[in-house]
Amino acid sequence: MRSILSTGEREVAELLAAGHDVESIATERDESVEATRKAVDRVREKTDRAFATLLESPFTGDAADDLPADERERLRAALEDA
Repeated sequence: MRSILSTGEREVAELLAAGHDVESIATERDESVEATRKAVDRVREKTDRAFATLLESPFTGDAADDLPADERERLRAALEDA
C-alpha cells in the first residue's frame, strides 16, 4: 500500500516517530527549521485528512480486512498510543 506522504514527508515522519525534534531534523536534512516545520504541518494535515477519509468512506472495513496482519497490528498499536 502506498503512503500519501511524499518521500521527504515520510522521512520527517520517521524522524519524528524516532523522537527527533524539529531542529535536529532540520540539521540532519540540511534544511531550514521553517522548511522542516512546514513538512511537519503537511504530515499532520495529511494525517487528519486520511482519518476524515476513513470515517467517510464506505470501503474502510474492506481496506482494513485487506491489510496484511503485521500492518493491521502496526495500525492498532499506533492508534492505542494515540
